[in-house]
Amino acid sequence: MLAAPPHQGRPYSLRRRLMIASMAAFALLIAVLSVSLWTYAASAANRTYDLLLRGAAIAILERITVTPEGIDIDLPPSALEILTLDDDDRVFYRVLDAQGTTLTGTPDLPAEGLFERPLPLQEPVFFDSPYSGETVRFVVYGRTLLSAEKPQWIGVQVGQTRLARNAMRKDLILKGLVPLAALSIAGVAMARAGIGLAMRPLAGIERDIRERQSNDLQPLGAAPPREVESLITAINGFMRRLDLSRGQAESFIADVAHQMRSSLATLYGHLEYAGEGGEQGAAAVARAREQARRTVRLTNQLLSHAMVIHRADKGMFQSVDLAELVRRLLEEILRDDKAGAVDFAVELPPDGFAPRVEGDAIAIREALRNLVDNALRHGPVDNQITLRVSPTRLAGRPAFEIAVDDAGPGIADADKPRVVERFYTRGPGGGSGIGLAIVVAVAESHKGRFDLRDRAPAGLSATITLPETPPPDAGAGR
Repeated sequence: MLAAPPHQGRPYSLRRRLMIASMAAFALLIAVLSVSLWTYAASAANRTYDLLLRGAAIAILERITVTPEGIDIDLPPSALEILTLDDDDRVFYRVLDAQGTTLTGTPDLPAEGLFERPLPLQEPVFFDSPYSGETVRFVVYGRTLLSAEKPQWIGVQVGQTRLARNAMRKDLILKGLVPLAALSIAGVAMARAGIGLAMRPLAGIERDIRERQSNDLQPLGAAPPREVESLITAINGFMRRLDLSRGQAESFIADVAHQMRSSLATLYGHLEYAGEGGEQGAAAVARAREQARRTVRLTNQLLSHAMVIHRADKGMFQSVDLAELVRRLLEEILRDDKAGAVDFAVELPPDGFAPRVEGDAIAIREALRNLVDNALRHGPVDNQITLRVSPTRLAGRPAFEIAVDDAGPGIADADKPRVVERFYTRGPGGGSGIGLAIVVAVAESHKGRFDLRDRAPAGLSATITLPETPPPDAGAGR
């Protein structure tokens, strides 16, 4: 009993990944909203209390006048009362001139270098600065007063600790975070529900596959979500190719079993008569020897056909130089001394033009070898065989023809569609009926074409046409 291979690491969960991704997105959204809320709360609190600071400064400025005796400051109590509504906050103020000299109020309030540059005339200046052990928000606001001698700039600096505005900011943030928290919880719950709904069709597809019989290769009938539609289409395509491959294998095995039984039964029958002796026995021995030769050839071609089909399913494609392949094949035929008195010739494109295709060199060579064997078997003793490679086009695409031309009797038009079928033979010496079936399988696996054409005045041209670059699905399961 074979043990299942161990998993290479724990398989990941799509549901968990989607959940983590959605929660990360919610966390990022909440973080952005929280930062925005913090910024808004701080800005709102500052704007509110800055208006109060500015109002207090304006109220004080309106009660400052220039008299012949000097500057008259009538500080209104109401100007600072609104800033002291919070019992914990403290308020500071001073009135100063253009040189920064304090005319009244707290003299050591920080000025942040305001009097080292041109003074503001009408626009208030706000800044935060540590003072008296706390961070204090200050405003400096001034205006130019007219007098008998010359215009004089008078400024008011008012400060307030940040306790009230910080409390306001925290209150705004807390009131905003409650809806955000509720939104987060609702979002996570909706994400979980949405992921569950999205995974439900996948669960149905999984159940469909799990409950099928091993021989049920019908396409999946479920309507998948758009995101996995291409995956289901690929699975259905693979199942169709697998079903086709299985059907071809079953048909091939059945044909092989029948042919081998018939051939071996015939061989056994001849051997039975061989023991009788005399001329009849000698004739039986000769027939048995010929049948054994035919059985060996049939076995070799069956194995060759199985190899071609297997390599077609694997899609072992690479760049193939057809000229070099034809030369090597011819050298092998001449070396094996199977040509006899046959005259061989080779016609290739001119030098500098390499006829290359994307394909399986072993399968193409096997197909050509079968075509040459057929030409040798069916041609006359003084046969003339030409291996020809020439450029052409196939379905509008660049292609190459690889032809084996002979001077034999040819094939009748009525027999041409049938000779490419497996185990079809023409008469007692017609061979195994596998050779041309192998050629057709090689042409189809390369998205090419196989043709049988008569030659004038006599002979046959067996031509394989292969595209220079096959379509993207070439080499996939057939």
